[in-house]
Amino acid sequence: MNIIVAGGTGFIGHHVSQTMIENQHDVTVLSRNPAQSRDHVHREASITDWDTLRNKIEETTGGVDAIINLAGTPIADARWTSSRKQLLIDSRVETTRRLVETIGSVSIKPKTLINASGIGFYGADKSITMTESSPPGEGFLAELSQKWEREAYHASDHGVRVICLRMGMVLGSDGGALSKMKTPFKLFVGGPIAPGTQKVSWIHLDDLARLMMWLLDKPTLSGPINAVAPQFVSMSEFCKRLGEALHRPSWLPVPAFALNVMLGELAEMLTTGQQVEPRTITQEGFSFRYPNLREALQSLFVQQES
Repeated sequence: MNIIVAGGTGFIGHHVSQTMIENQHDVTVLSRNPAQSRDHVHREASITDWDTLRNKIEETTGGVDAIINLAGTPIADARWTSSRKQLLIDSRVETTRRLVETIGSVSIKPKTLINASGIGFYGADKSITMTESSPPGEGFLAELSQKWEREAYHASDHGVRVICLRMGMVLGSDGGALSKMKTPFKLFVGGPIAPGTQKVSWIHLDDLARLMMWLLDKPTLSGPINAVAPQFVSMSEFCKRLGEALHRPSWLPVPAFALNVMLGELAEMLTTGQQVEPRTITQEGFSFRYPNLREALQSLFVQQES
């Protein structure tokens, strides 16, 4: 397939691009600055910028099969000030809007748009398990996810199949939340974020990339897809398994009030949690390589050590 990846230089996008290339797909990474991005892009991927995107779509032999939009400023890299919130919104909503406008302007449309989203869509209700049919919740992440998805679904007006991937915590050895969480464990001061009972819905980076490839071969699927492993766990369990994988104890809880002081509103994302079920892909037969948290974490740190 011919695939364009927006956000292909980031933690998730780089791995997705690599996985697609390893499976014989042709990948083009969409970048604001191709010259600076070259070192962060798989050597077999080509690069195009926003100004030439339309020409790239038009000139691709056989047309573009899919655009995968993973662009967006990282959610948890800084305190949620008013300006930071606006950056998080603009980097997702405005980028998606521009992408959909480009799709609408070309004569031969891509067949599929896979657009990133998050389980933050469901808000922080701890009492029930969320599925794709659950209503949107409240709070900044819920509002952001709704705006983001709304822009993506406009591509369906142009006859494009749209999938919004509501991703949980993505586990990889070289980025994302795990890269931040493992540091205190390595220093022997790791432990769960209070209260510890909040649920963590997660997915291994390899399974996330495999899921995207699988979805490209499932033309009957569209709409929201929960991109999480089938077994959510409590924060205490998550940190216990992380400690085991790193051969470190999980003994020093992080109090919620300390997170509130350091992170402000961002702390809510870490202290409330969500329990989310991947109902659609489970019913359709997707096979997880890492359905179990212990095996997922051990695979990542064995890879890193080797």
